[in-house]
Amino acid sequence: MTSAGTGAGRLVDELCGRWEAAVAAPDRGDAERAIAELYEARGWGRPEAVVWLDSPLAGAIAARTLLYGHEHLDPARHPEARARWVHAATPRLEGAYGTFGGPEPSSFEEDEPLAARWRVPAVDSAHKLSYDLDDPDVRAVLGRVGEPAWAVSTAVAHRFKEEALSPGDPGRFAAVAARAHERLLRDLRPAFPAAHWDAVSAALRSCAAEPRPDDWKRWRRVWEAVRAPDHHALLILAAARRGGVPATGDLSARLRMVPAVGWWWALGGIAVVAAPPAEVHTDQLGRLHREDGPAVRYADGFAHHCWGGGLVPAGLVDPGWSAEDVVRASDEELRGRAVREFGAASYAAALPADRIAPDLRRRAVDRLGWARFAAEAPLARVAGPVPDPGDPGCALTLHDVPAVLLGRDARVVVRSGGAWDGAAILVPADAADPLEAAGWLGFGAPEPAPLPELLTRVWESEELQDLLAGLDCALPHEHVEAVHLYCGAPLYAFAGHGTGGTYFLCGDGPRRPVLYADSEGGYQVLGRDLEEALRFMVSADPDGRDPEEADDEAAEAFGLRPLSPDEYRAHRRGAEAMAGALALVMADENTVYEYRPTTWFRC
Repeated sequence: MTSAGTGAGRLVDELCGRWEAAVAAPDRGDAERAIAELYEARGWGRPEAVVWLDSPLAGAIAARTLLYGHEHLDPARHPEARARWVHAATPRLEGAYGTFGGPEPSSFEEDEPLAARWRVPAVDSAHKLSYDLDDPDVRAVLGRVGEPAWAVSTAVAHRFKEEALSPGDPGRFAAVAARAHERLLRDLRPAFPAAHWDAVSAALRSCAAEPRPDDWKRWRRVWEAVRAPDHHALLILAAARRGGVPATGDLSARLRMVPAVGWWWALGGIAVVAAPPAEVHTDQLGRLHREDGPAVRYADGFAHHCWGGGLVPAGLVDPGWSAEDVVRASDEELRGRAVREFGAASYAAALPADRIAPDLRRRAVDRLGWARFAAEAPLARVAGPVPDPGDPGCALTLHDVPAVLLGRDARVVVRSGGAWDGAAILVPADAADPLEAAGWLGFGAPEPAPLPELLTRVWESEELQDLLAGLDCALPHEHVEAVHLYCGAPLYAFAGHGTGGTYFLCGDGPRRPVLYADSEGGYQVLGRDLEEALRFMVSADPDGRDPEEADDEAAEAFGLRPLSPDEYRAHRRGAEAMAGALALVMADENTVYEYRPTTWFRC
């Protein structure tokens, strides 16, 4: 593909514009025609019925009824109706598994609840379907037509599976199930001859009347057959690389159906379609998020409360947990709240309390706000209030933050009055002066401090870069996943480790702490600035906790003196005092990395 402004670029704009118009006003009638064309393009014949449901949960209930409802037909009295039912409800699985353009896997992965996606049609070998971020047309499509958050969120993808297996709200499940069976009775009639309908409708009513079955193996078949929404950007890129959307066929049908279609099931003669959510809310990072209600809500009331992309109990958002709850409730109690809401088959029931509770506490504090939390908990005051000379009318107060919140001790500076009234800044656990602590990462500075002179020297010297390579540290580098500092300060990746980890500078202050993040969810603070971090890296551990020895050659080249044993131990204490304030968060899942004080080492 070529750059925007060329013929290909204009085609991309046209395709994106058509897509945006279709999403703004989804057409179910056209989507049904597109589903029929998709069936025909795959040689299946047209579906005899399309059943529309209001949520993935309703769709799963309807699909399960169709997969097993024939058991309510007596094979001796209704052999033809039963045989027709089985044929109409057999899942169409051809070509359903695997990644775009990838090989067909030999079997369905046991832990994957969503069977899959259609394949993007093969394109000319000269135009491989990939995310070449240097291609302006790829950037244009991804910028305008990303996958919606509800379609890619792990929380949404798994919640309807969990709710079906073990409803957190049995009353809601019953109401959704009743509505799903009403839709089946209304919409399935075209799929069966009139002579069979009385028996089929009686069987459907029997399915609706039976207690909700708990057989996970049967639900498993429902998950194997469900199809996730298509990857919108890839469809548009495929169309652009083919020179436009063909008048008929697989690609044309899929581009027309997906604006109106969420999770769906392609059965032999019946398509079961769950509509997209009626309401979706996201934060500035595009993650599911809402501060006063569900982030995702379907037309039948099935909903998810999310904070920063993470699924949370509804009460954490509305009305919000109290400060006392956050500080005093045990891990087991907080986990129990999540299990009661989400059900015994949920992620909350499967994970240990000490894995779930910290993220729930952090999100509950975010919901309250740190200033309110500090007042209501209350947090112990360390120092202040003292006036802030840079913000007339503002007073700064330094408080202790219990380790239960961030997994490490920390402190927080809260501003009262002035331009940033109510703002709060996480600071190291050994901070003593509110005014000094408030600016430790450059918060409030008119502009960032210059980059460390030592880093500039490294960038300009191949010799120093070679010495860094001896420490298994290479320039430049990009971390394996998007991360950010929980405190909100900027984070700059400047080098990488041979094991896949990344070195970061934190903040915009005159001393930028150095943080190392490994590739498996752990992080470590290496120093209050780059020089201190490098002195630590070239020094020997006097207590033998790390395998490295002093690197005198590197120390001399950088003009640094290795730390003495006493300095090394003091450095460790200082680094760990910063760990809570520099908590590292995985952006997509909004979960905090684990602090591992020995995750960095030299190979």
